[in-house]
Amino acid sequence: MADTKTIKPAALHQGDKIGLIAPASSFNREGFLAGCERLRQMGYEPVYSQNIFDRDIYFAGTVERRAHEFQEFWRRDDIAALICVRGGYGSNYLLEKVDYRAVAARPKILLGCSDVTSLLTAIHDRTGLVGFHGPMVAKDIADGTFDLSSWKN
Repeated sequence: MADTKTIKPAALHQGDKIGLIAPASSFNREGFLAGCERLRQMGYEPVYSQNIFDRDIYFAGTVERRAHEFQEFWRRDDIAALICVRGGYGSNYLLEKVDYRAVAARPKILLGCSDVTSLLTAIHDRTGLVGFHGPMVAKDIADGTFDLSSWKN
């Protein structure tokens, strides 16, 4: 929307809780756990639902599971940011299920790339919230293959 005001979420701080979500493809459990450990080493508290490991064909669970996870973490006041575990394919199925008014009411960081771009774009178009195209938990964060200075900025 051309007339939507730009909304910038608050910056992350040491000790913040980060909700880890899997809106797209299933992922490697070991990489995920390594990414969680790296986030802890960086000073954050990763939080995730136990059913994040669900699988439905090549998705990280059913669309209902993935949409519920997104909305649940977004509504939580104790969660400062949502970081996607992996891209792949499937985020587009969430677009009609997102409560965009709830997203706009609680601006927070949403970080991901690849397939997650559809979610970042839809949220920005409908709410004005700035999203972040960047490293994901099960690969870039787990491997440390992202620019830490860029992360801090």
